[in-house]
Amino acid sequence: MPRKFFKKLSRQRHHLQTRWYMRPFSFVFGDAAYWSLNRRNVTRAVALGLFIAFLPPPIPHTLVALALSVALRVNIPVTLTAIFITNPVTMVPLYYAAYWSGCYVLGLKPLTALPKMNEHDLLPAFHGPFLEPFVLGCLILGVAAAIIGYTILGLSWHFSLVRKFYKRKRLRHHKSHHHKIFVKC
Repeated sequence: MPRKFFKKLSRQRHHLQTRWYMRPFSFVFGDAAYWSLNRRNVTRAVALGLFIAFLPPPIPHTLVALALSVALRVNIPVTLTAIFITNPVTMVPLYYAAYWSGCYVLGLKPLTALPKMNEHDLLPAFHGPFLEPFVLGCLILGVAAAIIGYTILGLSWHFSLVRKFYKRKRLRHHKSHHHKIFVKC
């Protein structure tokens, strides 16, 4: 089941490879490791994408995902898909959960409102009592999401293969049993 979903994502490789602006990246299109759909490669790509999805906002998630996918030789489309767990709809609850988690680990009381801005502070969130728990919470939730995603996808992939194996085994047994009955008559 998961393989069929990820196979659709990897079909874009041939379409992208023909574009002139992709010539500098031809090494990526020629290496099967970046498009491979084996369980190990895909589960690692999902874990990487989920970790990157929780990085704090000023970090460009797509560029980090591309660079780390190439460096770690994991499936690029799967990694890029996994980072979109953080999107405009989920961003506020996920980052609030990260901030709250960081406060909990550090033993701080969460702020009820953002600090007041003055004329010298353009980014009030990047100083004071907000930044440390937020960054720590992002790292904690990123690692947790990566481990959970890796485990769940790996187990579901494994059970899917086991189910297919036993289904084929039952079919073979049924066919051979049916054949024996037919031969006896």
